[in-house]
Amino acid sequence: MEEAICPVSDSKERFSARVDTYKAYRPSYPDPLVNLFYDPDQIGLKDHHKVADVGSGTGISSALLLSRGSFVCGVEPNAEMRKGLHYILQNTINH
Repeated sequence: MEEAICPVSDSKERFSARVDTYKAYRPSYPDPLVNLFYDPDQIGLKDHHKVADVGSGTGISSALLLSRGSFVCGVEPNAEMRKGLHYILQNTINH
């Protein structure tokens, strides 16, 4: 059997050894994008809505949603990324 030239990696482990680099260099999302979630003519979230952030990584989008008053449930399968998520969000009310 031939060996794959570009082996498929386990996607939930892809960033395990690079969490600090990811946190340091992964840019946030621009305000106009976040505003679309709360625009009544677009998605129309309200500040009290419950939101699931699936694949939440280190919590970049979770933090933005929390700052707008949403209740956020972050779902992150990578244990190392989840530690980064907990570190960033440890002082929030509903992490």
